[in-house]
Amino acid sequence: MSRNKIYAVVEGQGEANTSPNSGQSAIVVLIRKMLTELNYWELYPVERRSSFRMSYGSFFRGDKLENVIRYHKKFDDCAALLILLDMDDDCPKEKVHELTDRINQMGTLPFSVVVVGAKREYESWFLASLETIHDGQVYNGDPEAKRDAKGWLRKNFGYKPTRHQAEYTQRLDLALACERSRSFRRLYHAFQEMVEAAQQGQIIVTPHFLAQA
Repeated sequence: MSRNKIYAVVEGQGEANTSPNSGQSAIVVLIRKMLTELNYWELYPVERRSSFRMSYGSFFRGDKLENVIRYHKKFDDCAALLILLDMDDDCPKEKVHELTDRINQMGTLPFSVVVVGAKREYESWFLASLETIHDGQVYNGDPEAKRDAKGWLRKNFGYKPTRHQAEYTQRLDLALACERSRSFRRLYHAFQEMVEAAQQGQIIVTPHFLAQA
């Protein structure tokens, strides 16, 4: 079986579960948008009822991270595993570094692993592209400085993750999100690295960090 699927591990129901509005999950929509933007048609998001979910704390407890990666080894079509976390008040670089270091210690894997931490939360990316999601509305300020972007969207637009997250993701302007959100730029760059690795028949764990002297 060809390894041509991207699997995902996420935290929230909105990312993982199929939306009644769109019939897709937000993470599937996001992966497809990224691949379309990069004009790469050899990889596809896994179309299933829900992606693998794990709470934020579980990623950093015991060997649960390693176990979830081992679990995905059973999928012979897995070309890459995207791990997406909401960092809230934690530093994305520090926490992602901790996770990728552990993954690298697992030795050779049969698929690439991409680890991305959304600064604050996934919904912060919606604030970065609010005018394309809600016509005529612009979020003034740094979208990644806002605590509880989910709550702000709920208050102003009646946002519900399980109902609206996939739809909002479909309307997300990738260029605006990259321009205004550092963590989204990291996501975009990670997909570029993953695609380049796939084109060269390589397996990577990204992001890469230089060893400290």
